[in-house]
Amino acid sequence: MDIQVGNTVRCKANGNMEADFSGVIEKVYENSALVNITDYDAKTDSMNIQDLQNKAVISFGKMKLVSAK
Repeated sequence: MDIQVGNTVRCKANGNMEADFSGVIEKVYENSALVNITDYDAKTDSMNIQDLQNKAVISFGKMKLVSAK
């Protein structure tokens, strides 16, 4: 997967978020990336998003490229 800064991705729910969410890649690591969360399920994750300050590190295996920069 060719993940780069600025790409939009769809991420699977994980330990930090209860529902799937979308975001923009801010930084790429070896096996994961820092995602600025832009779209999420407000019913289930409104408190989580505040705790995370709209950011989460997600492994490449838990994300799908939506659009490239």
